[in-house]
Amino acid sequence: MQTKGKFVLMTLPEFEGYLQGMDISTLRKITHIQTHHTWSPSYRNFRNSNYFEKMESMEEDHITRGFGQIAQHYTTFPDGMIVVGRSLSLIPTCIKGHNTGGVCIENLGNFDKNQDTMTAEQSDTIVKMNALLCLKFGLDINTTSLVYHHWFRQTDGFRDNGENDPKYLNHKTCPGTAFFGGNTVDDATKNFLPPVQLAYDQYKQNMVAGTQPFKSGTVNADLLNIRSGPGKDFPAVGQLKREAQVIILETNDDWDRIGDNQWVFADYIALNT
Repeated sequence: MQTKGKFVLMTLPEFEGYLQGMDISTLRKITHIQTHHTWSPSYRNFRNSNYFEKMESMEEDHITRGFGQIAQHYTTFPDGMIVVGRSLSLIPTCIKGHNTGGVCIENLGNFDKNQDTMTAEQSDTIVKMNALLCLKFGLDINTTSLVYHHWFRQTDGFRDNGENDPKYLNHKTCPGTAFFGGNTVDDATKNFLPPVQLAYDQYKQNMVAGTQPFKSGTVNADLLNIRSGPGKDFPAVGQLKREAQVIILETNDDWDRIGDNQWVFADYIALNT
């Protein structure tokens, strides 16, 4: 797990632990999960290491468009890695008229026909992320809980399932005309929901066996140094601003580890309850 500013890079097992440690008792009510593709950046822009660069560039674009910050909560990458961005306490800024109650997942790639061919690693992460989120928030696996951006008109957010505009004049193709076999409701029902349901059933049976829940916290200092080790003698490798969210992987005396070789002074982290 690595952190840069508010962005947290994690593997799928780490995401399982992150969700397990999340207290949702005071969180806004979650009713559905939105599925998107980035379209741009696409696979040709991914270099197996530039996760934070892509997240920062997407956030810059979203700010320019008036969103205030990164629009989506989670982003998946071609190698199956996940970046946590927007706080889940905030509604996403992704589907007009259908953001309240939503969790937004952006999948890096262009999954329209004849464009990027989704990797097995990213496919596995997408399926299991949706299953884990449905399990966490008590959502059924159906096309009300799991929705594609394409099913909503851009002009007014009305859900017509993309059927009233075959030329997509008022619809994005998102999450792609080749996403798990297509972007229609029938495609999702036939090709996407079954593997999500299978993963959901397996997770429910095993209760995510072998993973440990992580605590999360909020920075309560104006600027908090990130150090390469658990002590003030270790060099600073970055900083976090007040209200930044962190995942606490372990604690060593007065220091919390929030990423690989990334430690912060625990007194300036208020645990989320």
